[in-house]
Amino acid sequence: MTEIGNRKVQTANRESMRIGVTGARGFIGSHLVSALKKRGTVVTLLRQKGLPGKRELKQFVTGTDLFFHLGGVNRGTDEEILNGNIIGTSRLLESILNNGKSSARLVFASSAQVYPLVNCKTPIRETKKANPDTVYGVSKQNAESLIRISGIPFTVLRLSNVYGPGCRPNYNSVVATLCYRAVRGLPLVINGDGRQGRDFVYIEDVVRALGLAGFQSVAGSGKIFNVSSGKVVSVKQIVKQVCRLHKNTKVEFLTDKKNSDISYCCDSSRFSGKYSWRPRVSLSKGIEQTLSYYRGRKIT
Repeated sequence: MTEIGNRKVQTANRESMRIGVTGARGFIGSHLVSALKKRGTVVTLLRQKGLPGKRELKQFVTGTDLFFHLGGVNRGTDEEILNGNIIGTSRLLESILNNGKSSARLVFASSAQVYPLVNCKTPIRETKKANPDTVYGVSKQNAESLIRISGIPFTVLRLSNVYGPGCRPNYNSVVATLCYRAVRGLPLVINGDGRQGRDFVYIEDVVRALGLAGFQSVAGSGKIFNVSSGKVVSVKQIVKQVCRLHKNTKVEFLTDKKNSDISYCCDSSRFSGKYSWRPRVSLSKGIEQTLSYYRGRKIT
């Protein structure tokens, strides 16, 4: 793999294709880079302070055959999120067009947050109008639009709630937070009654989906796909699994505290039909693997 800028470079089979990954140090990116090592030379663009400069981007895109654009900002001020995801994407696309190979392709990791996340009786399909109600969702929607009009062959994957080993607790994953607290011997504190639900998809299944979109892109180039389990899983169900797998875990339901009662999931049948992809890792197995990851780490 090779890191550009201050950044190291790691390489695999030098005679094969050159693959560029943004956000390689993130949760999804780190797993993806590990999976790509046998596919070719992996070059990474890692975000530090601010956005990458023209020289750094030129070095990253020159000679690169396939881009996985995972880099961005999902926490911070509104300005930081918008700049990181919209301007960052714009600069990357500009550099690919000016300095990259004409045959270069791009896979973009978008989010289910581009949809209005309200209670849905049926899984959300890609035909539903993107009308985000969060700043992060707006930033992802705008990044998608820039990619669509760039002229670069692309595939967009709208990911549901991704979880698994390496996901940061107390950040943006309820599964990671609950597993981490259980291993530390802390009670699982739930705001509300735990009935609110989301669509959870395990990291290995997401990495497999990204690989299919990248290396079998002819089937779906220029398309937008949901990548999800297609099932609503409540917080209470996650708690039940954590307690089953990690004995003597205590749970506190703070019923006096308001919490979002929104429950939704996404329909990934379009992606499944194109790429013969299905989630392979069950919720129980995924939580077991996540607990195992935190048990093997120093608890601070």
